[in-house]
Amino acid sequence: MKIIRNSNLCYACKTCQLICSFHHTKTFWPDRSSIYVTRNPQDGTIKWRKDISCDQCINEKEPLCVKYCIYGALQAIKEAREYD
Repeated sequence: MKIIRNSNLCYACKTCQLICSFHHTKTFWPDRSSIYVTRNPQDGTIKWRKDISCDQCINEKEPLCVKYCIYGALQAIKEAREYD
């Protein structure tokens, strides 16, 4: 599975970063997240990065970042080599 972000829908609210940290630590601790969201204060550009520690919420029906993205900016898609 691959998590993709639609940059036109992302507003850097950091909900994905918070829920990811909760998945890993059972606390809202953004520094312990596998997702990092930053906004450049000069030009407003948003950077979104998924760390190698992302397990895509393996015990959930869908990645929690996708489930809780209030703007619908994140989507989980199956990669071609995955089979049902």
